[in-house]
Amino acid sequence: MSTKNTVIGVLAGLAAGVAIGVLLAPRSGKETRELLKKKGKKRREEISDLLDRGYERWKQARETVVERAHMTKADIKDFLHFMAAEGADLKDRITSDGKGQRREASASAKRTMDQTINN
Repeated sequence: MSTKNTVIGVLAGLAAGVAIGVLLAPRSGKETRELLKKKGKKRREEISDLLDRGYERWKQARETVVERAHMTKADIKDFLHFMAAEGADLKDRITSDGKGQRREASASAKRTMDQTINN
């Protein structure tokens, strides 16, 4: 059975069910319409309330995301400044250590040369 035939069958069954329900309904058409109006109005109010609550939650979620995005930007900026300062400090320490090691190596080489000459 194709999808088209299935859809036609479902729609025909639905129409038959509605027709039988209307014919066998315990209420008059006027009473049924009033009942459907009341239920429709109640459902519309429930959906409106649900949409309002959903919108409020969406606004809260949006505010949270915006807040975190700004915090993240500030955090990243602070982190980059920290890393730049640490990098500069590390450079100074390496330079200082390198100079000290060069001096030690130079002094050691001079001592070795002096010992070699004196022996």
